[in-house]
Amino acid sequence: MNSSLINESTLNEFGLTSSNISQLNERTLLVKKFNWDYTQAHQFQRYCLSLLNEHPNQRIIICCNHPRVFTNGRGLQRPRKGEVLSLVEFDSRNAARLPYPFHQIERGGGLTFHHPGQFIIYPILKLNPKTLSLSSMIDDLFNFSISVLKEWGLNGINHENKLLGLWSGEKKLASMGIAIEKLTTFHGMALNFYRDEEFKNALHLINPCGLNAQTYTSVEELMNLENKTLENFTDSFIGRLTDAWK
Repeated sequence: MNSSLINESTLNEFGLTSSNISQLNERTLLVKKFNWDYTQAHQFQRYCLSLLNEHPNQRIIICCNHPRVFTNGRGLQRPRKGEVLSLVEFDSRNAARLPYPFHQIERGGGLTFHHPGQFIIYPILKLNPKTLSLSSMIDDLFNFSISVLKEWGLNGINHENKLLGLWSGEKKLASMGIAIEKLTTFHGMALNFYRDEEFKNALHLINPCGLNAQTYTSVEELMNLENKTLENFTDSFIGRLTDAWK
């Protein structure tokens, strides 16, 4: 672990230990924790932002998922000129009716959901138009996911839909919501890996990302996972990121 970047004595504040931290390369730390309390993970992202203000050439990549929770961003995707998007805005006054905790946060996008069957990546890094712009970072996260799934035999996944996300036909597999402070990104991508029937039932109460709940799918619903696991996906995804982000 790069001790000059993260103070080990502070990890316990965020529900972490040194076993959750590994070094991908000289510039990049990986933080991996599954079923991580959302509040602790969010606070840790903000801690990482302060670290990168002092160490702008470093990156912190967080791979995790959370207990069932709803988060609401700054607002739904806006249509381009001449474009029509049939999205339904969430009224935050209805948050008390939701069956799981609700967090109003600073990322882009509308109301979305998290559960332990997701793969979530939060890249904390300084953007640079010459080396890694916001659009290229988003494309990379989608393309790393597509590459892993294609290697597993799942084809036809793309991010060419006019609505930001990872799609299989008309079904949405992953959502993207980014926040930027002082050119440093946080929040990120959530990919539905396992089906969560209980959460699917809860989604009928809302319109996640402004879309009908029936729009959402998971890797498990699209292919036979056999012996493939969320941990396998995480390792393969991080391998591609490590190779691409030197």
